[in-house]
Order: sequence, then C-alpha cells, then structure tokens
Amino acid sequence: MSRTTNAALSLSMCLPLALSCSLAWVGTAAAQDATSLRKANRTTASLALASRQNAVDLGFEAFKKKVFKEPFPGGVYIVNGDTPILDEAELREFYTKEIVQEWKSTRFGLPAGAGPTIQLIVDAPGGKPNVWDNVAKKAISYCVSKGFGADYERVKASMAAAAQAWQEASDVRFVHRPELDAKCSATTPEVVFDVRPVNVNGQYLARAFFPRTPRPQRNVLIDASALKLEPGKLTLDGILRHELGHTLSYRHEHTRAESGKCFEDKDWVPLTSYDAFSVMHYPQCNGLGDWSLTLTSLDKTGAACLYGPAPGFVLDPAQCPKL
Repeated sequence: MSRTTNAALSLSMCLPLALSCSLAWVGTAAAQDATSLRKANRTTASLALASRQNAVDLGFEAFKKKVFKEPFPGGVYIVNGDTPILDEAELREFYTKEIVQEWKSTRFGLPAGAGPTIQLIVDAPGGKPNVWDNVAKKAISYCVSKGFGADYERVKASMAAAAQAWQEASDVRFVHRPELDAKCSATTPEVVFDVRPVNVNGQYLARAFFPRTPRPQRNVLIDASALKLEPGKLTLDGILRHELGHTLSYRHEHTRAESGKCFEDKDWVPLTSYDAFSVMHYPQCNGLGDWSLTLTSLDKTGAACLYGPAPGFVLDPAQCPKL
C-alpha cells in the first residue's frame, strides 16, 4: 500500500507501466453511479492499453528504473503499490509475461474474449489458487518488532484488530507470538511472518506478501509515514486490514476489468461479484468506498468461501465459485 502527497491521484500515476495504483491520500472518495463508472471504464480502457504499449516500447531496463526497490538488505522490488517482487529475474518475468505478452491478449487482466465478468479475488499464478492449507490457516503466526519503540503497543493493537476482522468471517487464525517480539526479524524461524518498521520515505505505507512468498520476504513492513496519519481519516487499522488481506492471498479489487482505472496483472480468480467498496480496492481506482478500508459483506463472503466460514458466520455455499 503506497502513498503520495498529492490531493488527488492522476490517471497517469495509476496506469504507467502497470506498476501500481498507489494508495494516495485523497480524502473521502466521492460516490459514483453506474453510468459514471461505465464512462470511466471506457475512457481508461484505452489509456491502460496505451500505457502497456508504452512500457513495451521503452523496454525492460527503462521499466526497471521506474520500479521502486527497497533500499535495505534483502529489499524487494515493489509493483502494484504494495506487491513484492523478489529479485530482478522475477521482475523480468513479471515484465515479460504481464507487460509484453499480456497487453495484446487481455483487457485489464481478463482472458481475451471473456468479456466483462461480474464475478474478493485470490492470487492464482498459472490459474492455481495460492492459499494456506487447512493446517496452516489455523496457525498464521507473527511477531511484532520492538523496533517500533513508542508505537509498539499501537501496532500490536492494530494488528490484532485487523486480524480479528478477517477471523470473524473466515476459518483462519492469526497468532501473535509476543515472546518473540524482542528478536523479531525476517530470520525469526518460529513465526510465519514478521511485522517490522521501515523507512522508505513514503514510497508505501505498508507492504505484505502472498502465501507463496519465501520466509525471508514474508514480512508486513510498515513505513514511518503510516504512523503519522492525519487523525480521523486513513487509519493504521485499515491499512493492516488491507495488508492482511494480501497475506491470505487476496489481491486488489481494482485488478478487475470492472474497476476500469487501475490495471495490475492476470494472476487472479474471482471469489465474489465485483465490489467497488472492498477493503482490497483502492478508492481512487474507481472505488466507491472510503479510506476506512473495512470489510464489506462481499469481502466476508469471499473469505468464508476460500477458507471456510468462521464459527457463527452464515454462508450459503451456492454463493461460492468452484475454484
């Protein structure tokens, strides 16, 4: 999840080189009706294709120069606002498969000829959903670094609140291991992931990982800017709800064709109908929600479909797609 200081996010920032639709502070998102959403889709569809063509014309080296790379040992490339790419080889693969090849045969990540689908979306490299298995989903353990200093208790509380939001809907369990917080790092083997502070000068507010990520990069990293937010607007709880969605394999809702404004790549499958209010949808990418980044009923349904419903959560199995 990345941040800019502009009052609004321009279309040119959402689309260039398919890098990201970064999280920027724009205030409460204005509600949009269906007509204006369709109009935005038509306009931005052509701009997105032009952006991808521009990336192809520039070539990989120019593309790489525009991608932010974390400036510390073990740092990764960041695409799509808060998605880690582990090394240059993987970045080249991303560029080749998702920029050079797919721009010709897809429309906002959908297979050519599929048309617009109204089907929370899950990471699915090669079409195979990338999720925690039935044992791992009950023990998604983490530590919170004492390096947060005066913000340590606040981060602990926000992590707990964000985890609870997903646990209330789906049969998953995030487990904080406080006894490991004093030595919490990317090499702490007793946990699935670590939560640590970084200073990337606002390049992102926070970033997380997908379940397929190797342990050294299974981190939730929180930039100093996320701890200095304007009161009453974007919150740390909301940021972490979004990031923990990634750790469960959920991708940005604005990956969909229906969002119209922000393209990422095609490695996803739909779990629910398109949800412009989703916790996984950036408001400026034709989202209709606000910056509270709370789970919608469709988010909860999608999570329950993927991991099974939480105790007491009522789910109609007919709502769930066959993955």
